[in-house]
Amino acid sequence: MVLSVLACFTLASNFGFLTYSSSDFGEERVVSKAVVVEIAPPWDTIDSGAAECFLDAVKYAESAGAMLLYKVNSYGGYLDAAFAMGDAVYYSHVPAVAYVENKALSAGTLIILPADIIALQRGSIIGAMKPIMVNPVTGEVTFVNESKILEPIIGKAKVYSEPRRRNVTLIMDFIVNAKVVDSSTATSLGVGDFEVANFEELISRLNGLVIEKRGVRYRLEVPEGFIEGYTCSVRSRFLSLLSNAYLANALLSVGVLAAIFALASGRLVVLPLAVALILLGLVGTGVNPNLVSVFFMLLGAILLAVELFILPGFGVVGISGIVLITLGFALLPMYIPTGVVPQGEYLMALRAFIFGMATTLGTFLGIVLFKVIQVKRKKPILYTPEGKEGIVVEDIKPGKVGFVKIEGEYWRATSSKEINAGERVVVVSMKSDGVLVVEKKTME
Repeated sequence: MVLSVLACFTLASNFGFLTYSSSDFGEERVVSKAVVVEIAPPWDTIDSGAAECFLDAVKYAESAGAMLLYKVNSYGGYLDAAFAMGDAVYYSHVPAVAYVENKALSAGTLIILPADIIALQRGSIIGAMKPIMVNPVTGEVTFVNESKILEPIIGKAKVYSEPRRRNVTLIMDFIVNAKVVDSSTATSLGVGDFEVANFEELISRLNGLVIEKRGVRYRLEVPEGFIEGYTCSVRSRFLSLLSNAYLANALLSVGVLAAIFALASGRLVVLPLAVALILLGLVGTGVNPNLVSVFFMLLGAILLAVELFILPGFGVVGISGIVLITLGFALLPMYIPTGVVPQGEYLMALRAFIFGMATTLGTFLGIVLFKVIQVKRKKPILYTPEGKEGIVVEDIKPGKVGFVKIEGEYWRATSSKEINAGERVVVVSMKSDGVLVVEKKTME
């Protein structure tokens, strides 16, 4: 069975195109654009952030009528994220090509199986799909042998492999025995389609190939200038960071300790930041980031309003509000509706507008914060009217307090000599209680 599949593939390659058997043929389309998404270091873990980015890339490729080409250089990741990515490729309506660059192990192998073409870099490896459980505290790795976990993985792998008749026996060996094979073995045994030296050779090999998918024949004719790299959103990358089990535990621990400290010491202004750390840690354990995003923005807006309109000055409450609003925007989902692809000029203008607004507001906020800090650091300046002249408003008796008018302001004043109302005086000094010491101005 394996030999017959390989023979068919060799024959097709010699004629410059690749096809798969199908009972019915529909229209033929020429694919002249490719969307490239990477699962590679430093973002090589297959987690919720990588899955969200990958699903967005699939939607974008479908709306643009482009080929989806995903590079995989990963040790693996989380099973639910791998299932989401694999399903996205399996149910996609555009040609999908998986390129294994160096390695695609564990969940990395699972996500390449539903691709229409699997190309492997020479010397790369795939396999090791046996699931493991990692203790985030001790780092201990435990292999999972429970059929309740293994069988769903085997079932999905079979579903992914069936359309292209990949070697299910070898794939089951990947899952049950954690077997690993190199690119040459994977290709000869019917899991991979062909080997290439690099990405440039892959593009050269793809051009001219024909892929039959869902009753449509896709002819790949992608010029070099029509290969578009897909950039993951800030939210996706942020979710990838939060999905790290060690970071999630650290955030939870610090957040809980900070909350206890805030409640015990009565410094409640620290409590919002402690709650933020706890929620960020919970996002890494599966809490819906959309709800956390809305909560952050609402709480941040409330704190900022309290700081601006109720509390004097600008301190921890206001800074906490800004931090929470920033985190809320970072977790805010940003979607372009499928089927509606803005023109490149529009996206460039929108990006420039957003960047300009962010720069302007950031600069303004930075200046305001700088001025506030500068004012707070200044030493208080004591104003005294020493040496200034004024007019006595109320008679001043020796040792008694009367009133004088200096530059339009009324001051309490005293003198060692009697001074009558209407006479001009000069301020000699000011006492600690604010009473001026004056003397009658002598006529020169």
